Amino acid sequence: MKLFTAFLLTCTAIFANPFDFKTISSDFSQTITNEENSKIVYTGRFYATTDAKALWIYKTPLEKRIYFSKNQVVIIEPELEQAIITNLNDTPNLTEILKSAKKIDKNIYEASYSDTKYTILVKGGYINTISYKDQLENSVVIELSNQTTNTFLDVLLFAPTIPDNFDVIRQ
Repeated sequence: MKLFTAFLLTCTAIFANPFDFKTISSDFSQTITNEENSKIVYTGRFYATTDAKALWIYKTPLEKRIYFSKNQVVIIEPELEQAIITNLNDTPNLTEILKSAKKIDKNIYEASYSDTKYTILVKGGYINTISYKDQLENSVVIELSNQTTNTFLDVLLFAPTIPDNFDVIRQ
């Protein structure tokens, strides 16, 4: 019986779709490389749901929180004591991009959103990297680690709280 259970778990891990989730959270490292090969690396943690909510918490090199909802983005920058609120026009939702990914090779998937092609590498049944060129022709690579899916994420996690003393910029 133990052998059969182990077999089922192994098969589930091998054949599970890494994009089939209701929630996802992960540590991330985001490397942006410009045309002169100058790089900047951001690290942090992100949380997302398939109903278009997401939170990116940047820890280094600057602290920042970016809250996505269906129709707006709120960026809270503690070091600048400001919050930027903007309507979503054409901002990609990570879960939508992942859900639309098509397998092109053994561990490689591609997805497109608003004229941007995303290449997604999967290892061990988990999303390992997401790569793309941004609107300024920078190469962006997001590496994911400590990934969990389908865990409970409280809706309050996705509700931005702007301190009273922060400047609020509406765009």
